[in-house]
Amino acid sequence: MKSKIAFYTPPLPGMQSYRETIDAAAEYGLTAVEGLNAFEFATPDLDVAREMRAYADSKNIKFSCFSVFCNLVGEDADEVIETVKAYADVAAILGSPYLHHTIVCEYLNPDAILPHKEEYFQKGIRAVREIYDYAKERGVKTIYEDQGYLFNGVENFGRFLKEVDRDVGVVADFGNIAQAGEDIIPFLKAFMPHICHVHIKDVLMKPENEGPALKTLDDRYMYEVKLGTGEVPMSEAVALLDNAGYRGCYALETRGETDDASEITEMLRYTTALLGA
Repeated sequence: MKSKIAFYTPPLPGMQSYRETIDAAAEYGLTAVEGLNAFEFATPDLDVAREMRAYADSKNIKFSCFSVFCNLVGEDADEVIETVKAYADVAAILGSPYLHHTIVCEYLNPDAILPHKEEYFQKGIRAVREIYDYAKERGVKTIYEDQGYLFNGVENFGRFLKEVDRDVGVVADFGNIAQAGEDIIPFLKAFMPHICHVHIKDVLMKPENEGPALKTLDDRYMYEVKLGTGEVPMSEAVALLDNAGYRGCYALETRGETDDASEITEMLRYTTALLGA
C-alpha cells in the first residue's frame, strides 16, 4: 500500500492558520495536506499562495488537493465561478494537481433543491465545464465528489460524468454517499477508473433528527462520527481501491466538533492500520 494520508480540514483544535496545519502534518509524519478556502485562503490571494507553498516546501509537505466550498447555481453564480477559477490559480501555485469544488453545497435539505433539480443540474454542468477548461490551462485537474442530492449516487453521478463532457476526476467521499441513500461500495465499483482522490470519514444513520444532521434521500439522518464507529465499510472500500491500483491520498476529514487532539492521534492510528501503511 503506497497511498498517502493527508489532513483535510484544519486538524487540531484552536488552529487559525494553515501554517499550523502544515506543522501538524509534519509532526505526525504525514507528507500532504489538502487546502481549503478558509483562513489565509479565505480569498484567492496569489501572494498568500506563494508564501504558503514556500512554507510547505520547507516542511516537506505537499498539497494533495485544494478544495473550495461554493454554490454554483445561485443568483450570483457568475461571480462564484470567477472566484473558483481564481482558486485554480492558487492550486497551481501551491503545486496541487487537483482542484476540488462543490457545486450545490448550500442546500442541506433535499426539499430545498429537488423541485429545481433539472435547472440546478444544468447550471452546475455549465459551471463545471467553464472551471475545468480554465484550470486545465493551468495544469490543474478539477475533481468532484459524491456530494449533496443532485450530483450524488451512482445514477446521478454517472449522468453528471457523461453530460459534463470533460475529463474530470472523481473524489470518493466515504461518507457523503449516504446523503443519496446509498453505500460507498457500488459508487467505487461504478467510477473506479476516474477516482483521483479520497475523503475518508465515517457516518452513522438514524431514523430521527437528533441534530445537527443532514437529511438523506431515503428519509434518514446522517451523522459524522469517529472513524470505525459508524456504518461505512472501511476495510472493504480500501481493499477495492487497493486492488484497483489506487495510490492517491486518503484525506482525513476531521469532525467539526473535535475538541481533543488525542482524537486526531486515534484517527491517524486507525487509518494507518486500515491502509496497512
